Amino acid sequence: MKRSFIYLAGCALALTACTSEEVVDVGVHRNPIGFENAVMKQSRAGDQALQGDLTKDSFDKFLVYGFYTMKDQTNNPIQVFSGEPVTKSVDGGKTSWSYVNTRYWVPEASYNFFAYSCADVALDNIYGTVGLSLNENSSERQMTISNYRCDQVHNHDLIVAQARNLVGQAITEDNPTPNPNVSLKFEHVLTKIDAVFTSEFSGEYDVVIKDVRIVNFRNIGSFSSNNSKWSAEREVNSTGTVVPASIQLPFGGPNGEGVSNAAEYNSNGSVKRAEKKAATGSVYMIPYSYSQNDVQLRFSLDLYKGEEHTSATLVLGRDMTGTWSPKWEPGKYYTYNIRLTGTATNLQPIVFETATDMNVEGWTSGSSTATDISFSAN
Repeated sequence: MKRSFIYLAGCALALTACTSEEVVDVGVHRNPIGFENAVMKQSRAGDQALQGDLTKDSFDKFLVYGFYTMKDQTNNPIQVFSGEPVTKSVDGGKTSWSYVNTRYWVPEASYNFFAYSCADVALDNIYGTVGLSLNENSSERQMTISNYRCDQVHNHDLIVAQARNLVGQAITEDNPTPNPNVSLKFEHVLTKIDAVFTSEFSGEYDVVIKDVRIVNFRNIGSFSSNNSKWSAEREVNSTGTVVPASIQLPFGGPNGEGVSNAAEYNSNGSVKRAEKKAATGSVYMIPYSYSQNDVQLRFSLDLYKGEEHTSATLVLGRDMTGTWSPKWEPGKYYTYNIRLTGTATNLQPIVFETATDMNVEGWTSGSSTATDISFSAN
């Protein structure tokens, strides 16, 4: 785990698709295409689902795209699904998935299916545009998501799945139902982050943290299913000026703040334990590896003498801004730990690090490779 030390000090602290017309009626109506066992990526033992995540139990709808080619016409893809909603129903404990416009398997045709779910809602060309790219070059045929917005305006878990090269089987007397339902394995393709503040001030002080924000990140991205890669940019206005994106990491307290206080010390002055930690809720980000320290973490810090939070007991009040270059990868969950240390007369470093022991369903823990982060008081 790489740690970055943050010091409090004075004032320095157009999708295109070449397709032929959709063909679904080929005289094989006894062999419909079905979907089932739509599951999340296999979790590790002990993993738990997190609030806001789409899991095999919590999501109820996905949208599917798909095409097929005949073995002697590989340059002529036929699109059979174009964002068709597939919905879940549970009857007697048995889960099934269904859609309205039934499609049927074509014998000897090779099928490719792609699906996504974004909080069970279809992307509407405002927060993202989804399409099926069917280029002449078969290696470039894929589902794409362009102009996907991920910030305070639009923030949801996004999961994606694909099933490739499934061959339609002919119905015979010996095999009346040759094709099983299509099974899709969904994966998280965004990054998820949160923050935990821990006070190591003396127990006679209360620390109140408010308005924790990530600012100036890349909030507009495009996704390619072939390699599960993202490209991302910062939003610009009509004049071409960058509009710094901002997203709040919310606290669950009634005032939207977190209190982290009352550390207990050993006789040698080292911290024995912290009685309270202030943990934010989590948010989703577009994966991106930043090369410059231009992403900001901001928060307000108030230090009170005692449990009564008044202007008379306020010892310190500052708005903190730090910059760093995060390395966010798809499907990974990062917890940023901010350790508040010091005394009333001699403020000591705030330590900023990334947890490596988070267990979550369908996510992989990420470790920070950020360089030292410097905070300044505004």
